[in-house]
Amino acid sequence: MFYRFGHWLLNALLLVIVNVLLMIHHYPITLIVLVDLIFIACGVLLAYHFGSTRQHTINLIDTLLISLRQGDYALRAVHAKDRQLHSTVEHVNALAQTMQADQRALAEHSDLLKQIIEKIDCALIVFDSQKVAFANSYAERTFLDCYKDDVSGWFQSLQAERKQGKVSVMLGGVEHAFLLEHDSCYIANKPHTLLVLKQLDSILYQQEKDALQRFVRILSHEINNTLAPIGTVARSLTKRLNGDIDIDRFSSGLALINERASYLKAFMGNYAALAKLPPAHTQIINVSEFCAQLQSAYPQLQVKNTTEQFGFFDPSQIKQVLCHLINNALEACTPPPEVALSIIPDSDKLVFTVTDTGPGFSNLNEAAEAFYTTKADGNGIGLMLSRIIIENHSGQLKLGNNPSGGAKVSFCVERGGD
Repeated sequence: MFYRFGHWLLNALLLVIVNVLLMIHHYPITLIVLVDLIFIACGVLLAYHFGSTRQHTINLIDTLLISLRQGDYALRAVHAKDRQLHSTVEHVNALAQTMQADQRALAEHSDLLKQIIEKIDCALIVFDSQKVAFANSYAERTFLDCYKDDVSGWFQSLQAERKQGKVSVMLGGVEHAFLLEHDSCYIANKPHTLLVLKQLDSILYQQEKDALQRFVRILSHEINNTLAPIGTVARSLTKRLNGDIDIDRFSSGLALINERASYLKAFMGNYAALAKLPPAHTQIINVSEFCAQLQSAYPQLQVKNTTEQFGFFDPSQIKQVLCHLINNALEACTPPPEVALSIIPDSDKLVFTVTDTGPGFSNLNEAAEAFYTTKADGNGIGLMLSRIIIENHSGQLKLGNNPSGGAKVSFCVERGGD
């Protein structure tokens, strides 16, 4: 608005100056009026061209944002002739391209997550008061005859019979005991119930039910926290298209949408890493050379490995575990604590122990659970991945605290031939 007011003010000033010069040189009044009319006509045409160009660009941005809200990320806006809106168009096009790539990646991750759910050895059923919204193949194969007529009523009957989290279900004339857990969730802004049924004789660890619950909570929490600001900012930007354009506010809003979309992509990628972990390729490893490679990445790391010895493990996976433990120790407090790695032979095993001088684990009972983390922005995937790697090496990740202070994490691998 101020730009257009200044533009008209400058034109009026130029017209006054031209009129004064013509009158000083005694030009006919008719000529002066004719010049004024031509000047005004040119000004009106330029204003109309400026306004139509700007409105055309705004309409393009509006169309593109509507397409983004509807999930169509293939549409692009042409380059704006309006210099003030050119940067905005570039940002919106870049956002559309990023969201198109993220949509493709999110679809792939969703397919992967669906495959993981199908492989889980328990029944997952999501339903509202009227119908079943989702049921994995385990649930359909085992409980379809139980819930197909009235899933809500069946659930209420299970709740009434539930004792210490356990229920009995008749299947094929035989009574089976199941662990029953449920939680609330939302699909298309409608409340649903997530029901989990696991046969008790197939449970290997009691922590699995807690891991599943935490998995659902973390996933829903992160996705909701990412999509909520994206929707809010998109709606706000769309409303502002009808008024004056604040380029700085548009840029900051688009930057927030882009950052949240990138975070969601990285978050889903971390979960996908759990399912894509390859089997351990074990081989005989010179421990001294292995430690030298590790110290090149962490010069401050104190390594206690006094004897020449060999181990039988996957060097890349064990290095991944150690890097995670060392990074966790260095990030435990400020300034970073001292971190030490000791490798001690024990019968046919090598015991790796990472210790630090930080605050240690505040609650070892929670630390033993899946997806445990103490970081404000963490999700426990790194520690979960480390557990799986060590278990694939026929070992166990043990968490503890030193009596003198600081955390202590240890695991064992097989010794190799000398």
